[in-house]
Amino acid sequence: MGLATELLNRPATRYRGTDIDGAILEPEGLWVRGRNLNDLIGTVSFEDALWHLWFERMPTPAEGAALRARLAQYGAHFARGNPSTRAAAAVAQTGVDMVFAAATGLLRDLERPPFDAGEAPGWGADFDTLLGCLAGAPYLMRAALGAPRVDDPGTSHAARVLRAAGASGGGSPHAERVIDALLVAWHGGFGYVTPTVLVPRCAIGTGVSLSQAIAAGFMSSGPNHVGAARSAMQWLRALARRLDDEPDALDAVVRRAIGRVLDESGALLAGFGHPLFEADPRPPRIRALFAEWGFGGRHVDMFDVACDEARKRKNLKPNIDFATGAALLDLGFAEPQWGIGVGLSARIAAMAAHAVERRRRPAFGANSATARRMLAAVPVGWL
Repeated sequence: MGLATELLNRPATRYRGTDIDGAILEPEGLWVRGRNLNDLIGTVSFEDALWHLWFERMPTPAEGAALRARLAQYGAHFARGNPSTRAAAAVAQTGVDMVFAAATGLLRDLERPPFDAGEAPGWGADFDTLLGCLAGAPYLMRAALGAPRVDDPGTSHAARVLRAAGASGGGSPHAERVIDALLVAWHGGFGYVTPTVLVPRCAIGTGVSLSQAIAAGFMSSGPNHVGAARSAMQWLRALARRLDDEPDALDAVVRRAIGRVLDESGALLAGFGHPLFEADPRPPRIRALFAEWGFGGRHVDMFDVACDEARKRKNLKPNIDFATGAALLDLGFAEPQWGIGVGLSARIAAMAAHAVERRRRPAFGANSATARRMLAAVPVGWL
């Protein structure tokens, strides 16, 4: 019997304290409900991945249709504007960043549909709340940027993200497909070790609503977590401007820029490295899909050169943030804050699933006597 089982008097879990998802180190990989995340990216839609995360199976055709219809219903409600989007817009006007202002719109209790939606299918109130938060998030972010309402929200979550961001798609026929793959890549896989999942788990234990716990997850994103995608977009966009006058100098300009960063003592290269893995397993999968689909422009080309130079110089590997940033720029995303927004528009799925799993346990994870024993075992400086 393992230590966790002895302390908590519960059966061992699949992924170090949770049955939902988790990272495996030998070999390195991300797993969701028994499936390798890379096997899902590009092969199932975000909607199907969402269902799999929650119910541990893929939806039937009827279930998938009902799921998409409910998301579209919620999406239309937020796209038209409502008290939540107006709250996000008002907070943003005080100078608050897009994502944090959007979190304001989730503070209203969404445990019940905020409109006449009829009875939800038999998937439970928690899942329906997740769908409301998920479909509403892109429009809360759009409102925070002061953009007008959207008349055609689209029929998929990927389409809603594109339309909410005002992205042109870069002329690519694969725009929705690319966003869909990125959403699947971001939706789960790490268990509760990431702040955007750990914080909702902690928050739900205080008795707040599920949507409020998700808002707490939004507030836990920052420059060192999810925010690297924003930094990568800013860096790539600045380099791209230099190429306007030297379009044939892409290789040299990018390699020099990588060298300047790596030559600085203690400098960090946005979008490279990972706090857990030697190499984030998602970028190679994402890049292979882009090649298969024929997707990519100047920024994906810059991604390739930067990855090659960083590997040669210091054996650095790209993470999902860098791959996301390059793709979004080639899809016409003009605002770098969407680098964070796209990731969170998917990560809501894991936030909600973990919060509900955690809510089924005692307030502090264990009874008082067990909690006291665990407290004594926590290493000094661990948190």
